[in-house]
Amino acid sequence: MSATVILVLCIVLLIVAVTILKIHPIPALLVFGLLLGLATGGTVTTVTESLLNGFGNTLKWIGLIIFFGAFLGEILSKSGGAEIIANTLIKLFGTKFLPLSMAVIGFLIGIPVFMDVAYLTLLPTLHVLSKKSGHSILVLGLSLAMSLTVAHALVPPTPGPLAVAAILEVNVGEIIPLNMLIAICAIAGGLIWLKLNKNFLKQTKIQESIEINTKEHQIKGFKRLLPFIALLLPLALMSIGSFFNTENQYIAFIKNPMWALLIGILCALPLLPSKKFSSTVNQYFQNAATKTAIVILITGTGGAFGQVIKDTEIVNSMFANVNATGVMTVIIPFLLSMLFTTITGSITVSLITTASIVAPLIANGTLDPQFTTAAICTGSLGIIHVNSSFFWLFKEVHDVSVSKLLKSFSLLSFVVSLFGGFTVLLAYYFKELL
Repeated sequence: MSATVILVLCIVLLIVAVTILKIHPIPALLVFGLLLGLATGGTVTTVTESLLNGFGNTLKWIGLIIFFGAFLGEILSKSGGAEIIANTLIKLFGTKFLPLSMAVIGFLIGIPVFMDVAYLTLLPTLHVLSKKSGHSILVLGLSLAMSLTVAHALVPPTPGPLAVAAILEVNVGEIIPLNMLIAICAIAGGLIWLKLNKNFLKQTKIQESIEINTKEHQIKGFKRLLPFIALLLPLALMSIGSFFNTENQYIAFIKNPMWALLIGILCALPLLPSKKFSSTVNQYFQNAATKTAIVILITGTGGAFGQVIKDTEIVNSMFANVNATGVMTVIIPFLLSMLFTTITGSITVSLITTASIVAPLIANGTLDPQFTTAAICTGSLGIIHVNSSFFWLFKEVHDVSVSKLLKSFSLLSFVVSLFGGFTVLLAYYFKELL
């Protein structure tokens, strides 16, 4: 049996194990990584070494970044900072453009806050806004869910793009500008689709007993700027290395994702009440650690699986005679990532698996690192359907039928992914013309 067939078989069995047999990704990735290494001629010692190297190299810096991102999200969501961001943008855009407002809110809040947590945090606001404005709760909900998903898949410090950057050995700051552009275009495509289908998305069921988080009213004066600073400053700092001399030690410090996020956290700390400040910070640390532990381990084991693929040289041999082209750089990683999201229902698993497969092609110069990263992240956006936990969360909180959700949420995720993929392709060809 050829090494290529073994690789394909292992990936198929991995997908079956995670999606059909419901085996947790951590043991599944480790076991199939071991089987892949042994089946392609490795020994237990060498394959185990590959797994450990991949695990350690992946987490040696992004583990803390994922944790710090979650900690920042915990502060913003619990202090009322997230509500300040949401309500400020709603006032800025007005009720007429509420779907756009919800998309911007979801994109900004989805960067530091986990998707499920962010959606449930903003759910009361969604219902009240729908009732007051006359906008369909489904239109507003889908606008928010779409942008949360885009942020989750494309913008560091969310775990997925961090994992891709680590596996492909790409500097995080270098991928942010392109990924941000693609994210904006993908969301714009989704909003156009929502506008064209607003009649289909009318929803008459609205919850009557809704409570709004009032913590934001306790934040006054200049402190109301802090949620925006804490959220946007780390992104700006991480991107700064793309425009300035990275040999400068000050630039090297502030552009490092770990220190940039820590600066954002320091900006957010004044949002917390001075009374019991230390105990509150410690509690939020515990909450963030609890929420990120499994995510960090999955990311690390994904890196371990990817290291085995790299060390077997399978992918290099498959594409030994292929030259780097726009199609190879964008379309193939894009389609692979979309396929894995559709099959597994997990954006993070899709990102890690696709990055692991194409990583050797980055190392040998066949693929462009930045555009391959962008294509993988964009492809992972679709298609979200019944094998996604967020799909069922959305169904339950809005009491929507599965059939209608497949025609709305699932189709929307596909449209958003296509718009993003088309943007990556255009950006690649534009770069080639320069």
